[in-house]
Amino acid sequence: MEAEQQLYAWVLVKIGGVEPDEAHRRSVARFHYEPMDKRGLMTHAGAWRIAMADLFGNHTRQPEEFGLAAEYEAEVRRLFHRDV
Repeated sequence: MEAEQQLYAWVLVKIGGVEPDEAHRRSVARFHYEPMDKRGLMTHAGAWRIAMADLFGNHTRQPEEFGLAAEYEAEVRRLFHRDV
């Protein structure tokens, strides 16, 4: 859950221009703890789609459109693949 919160906040800051403290507050509110059987699996793609929907009303935009493909992939690796 923490990785999803961090990635969601990263997107809000990088793309939405949201201040880091506000992005963190929003991420905690958006990704509050729920048992796995209630929330299901969450992935970096889910965090991206939810951030896009919150910022733009849809989730169809991609990191490449913002010139952030490499930076986004690095952030995903850092947050979701820590043991690799």
